[in-house]
Amino acid sequence: MKKRLLALIACTFLLLPGCAAMLERGHETVTTHVDYAVTEDESVLRAESYQGLVNAMLYFVNGHRAGGAIRLYNYTGDVEGDLANARNEVMYGDPLGAYSVRDLSYDVTRILTYYEVDLRITYSRTAQEVNALREVLGLSGVRQELRQLATGQEGRAAFLASYFSGDKELVEELLELACLSCPELFRHHGPTGATVSLYPRAGTRRVVEVELDLPAGAAEEEREYAQQLETAAAALLEATPPAGEGYTVEELAAILRATAGGWDPDGSRLALDALSGGETSDFGLLMAMEHLCRQCEIEVQPVNGSSGLWLIVSTPEGYRHLLPQGLRPAGEDPDGEGGGPERLLYTDGELTDLGYEWPVSLHPACEDHGGSGEQP
Repeated sequence: MKKRLLALIACTFLLLPGCAAMLERGHETVTTHVDYAVTEDESVLRAESYQGLVNAMLYFVNGHRAGGAIRLYNYTGDVEGDLANARNEVMYGDPLGAYSVRDLSYDVTRILTYYEVDLRITYSRTAQEVNALREVLGLSGVRQELRQLATGQEGRAAFLASYFSGDKELVEELLELACLSCPELFRHHGPTGATVSLYPRAGTRRVVEVELDLPAGAAEEEREYAQQLETAAAALLEATPPAGEGYTVEELAAILRATAGGWDPDGSRLALDALSGGETSDFGLLMAMEHLCRQCEIEVQPVNGSSGLWLIVSTPEGYRHLLPQGLRPAGEDPDGEGGGPERLLYTDGELTDLGYEWPVSLHPACEDHGGSGEQP
């Protein structure tokens, strides 16, 4: 009789609506992940630690879901405090969260053996924008993306950079170098109103977003200019063939000095004017020299240092610095000393001795490998 009474009490307890609901919600099939588990309902996750809570939130964010539930079992931490910290970590510390989440709110309820957290997530980016993010590695990957932005005429780029700890100022510097590496993109040279954003601001894995504010019609202008620049360079090279199988840096510099109509510190900044006999500034001369080198397949890159802009070029002796003074027409020295340049190319040590400074880590080393170092 006693056993039958206990069984009857147990059945009555199971039929109570609230208790039945609790028992039904506790009956789960789970798939284990790192620090959290997905139940048979993908909108419900289970976690038992703070890191599991963070990862569960990221699961919903990475899936661009509007919300979901997290059940905290055997949780010994401060639930309210941990929820606030996890929210901040997801929204401001995770690359995709910082880039795409507009707001993340939650309610938490204690249910017998666990806490249930109901999440609501709104986004500032579409799922397509997030899925379009390419992942690049390190400084070289970032530079490659910025070069593609400069040459692609799209005006905007966003990508996920891993193993990159540079700040906003470094990205701006790399963008400027990318633009200066394309002499034909004259509208990209100088202040372009570029907007650089990092999500999050610090760390070694972040989303980098860059937007260029170029004048209307800039793309068409640059296409026409590029054709004119290529035609002018081809005519000059055809009129002055190299002494050997290919042009040397010295030969190209001599062609430019003989072609430029004059030097003026406030003269034209356009490479085309330098190649067409116009009066040109140092900037215009450097852009013209860079274009000639690229046409002749000589490796070249701009350097933005303490004394302004110059170039690094590849020579048979290794990389060398090429200053704008070496490109000015004969008799156009700012100190009034004519006769052309005394030196054209310099090693790192020689340029340092002259007081020049530049971001060494962004450029190849220009070392003396045993040559005399004497140049005309």
